[in-house]
Amino acid sequence: MNRYKLLPVLAVALCVPSVVVRALHLLNGFDLDTGLPAVGDAWVWYFTAFLVVAAVVYAVLAAPLRARREESFEQLLGTQSPLFRMGAVISGLLLAAGGMGYLYLTMTTVGQDAVGWAKVLEMVYAVVTLLCGVCVIGLAKAQGEEMNEATAKLTLIPLIWSCLHLLVNYRMTCVDPKLASFAFGLVADVVLVLAFYHLARLLYGKPRPAWFAFFSAVTTTMAVSDMGGYGLSRLMGVTTPEWSGKMVLRGCLSVAACILLAAELFTLCRDHTGVDISE
Repeated sequence: MNRYKLLPVLAVALCVPSVVVRALHLLNGFDLDTGLPAVGDAWVWYFTAFLVVAAVVYAVLAAPLRARREESFEQLLGTQSPLFRMGAVISGLLLAAGGMGYLYLTMTTVGQDAVGWAKVLEMVYAVVTLLCGVCVIGLAKAQGEEMNEATAKLTLIPLIWSCLHLLVNYRMTCVDPKLASFAFGLVADVVLVLAFYHLARLLYGKPRPAWFAFFSAVTTTMAVSDMGGYGLSRLMGVTTPEWSGKMVLRGCLSVAACILLAAELFTLCRDHTGVDISE
């Protein structure tokens, strides 16, 4: 019944083939001159099928976690593991650095994506990204103790950030004729919101650890495959489709957030024998 222990390992392991398939999609699925989707492209379906199969496997592996719905947050995610803390701190530092970098790009970029209310939205997004990084680092210590009202709020900023992240990503790509190259990343961002929602729900609602595990696994594989595939295709010399600097940075922020989710997933699915979170 505890086959869910394989879930975090598989979610990370499948990132490798998913990066390759995503890169092949970017290499073969778009016209080299215009960057628009190529007619009759089959790789988009191969990549979609890969993700669907992975999601089904994740759902099967996460299903036994439904039996743990009555456990407390401390029982589910309480840990003093140095590996978890390292992963959470790395995630937080990357988010904080990315937030400052995004704020700099927003302040210095001149163009359609940097005018009026859109520029204000992106500045707010950058600041919230920085705050999210701080909260993630706070979670690294808080999950080794009994959660209280103050530390429980550390799960809310990442949820707000994920919603802003999706909003900004959608706003920046929804009218782009090359939307097909961004579509998988947008879907990953939707799942990212659901993962952080269920993380907060472990404290602010009836826990659904199976849903948290499922969404965390799916968004980890999708976010890494999206950015990793783009990077691999660029290393192979293909420059079409080309993403803007802000688009690449937002993709990297998705991956940074998924480092935390992967660390939480390993904690959730660990062997609970003899677990003690008391200081």
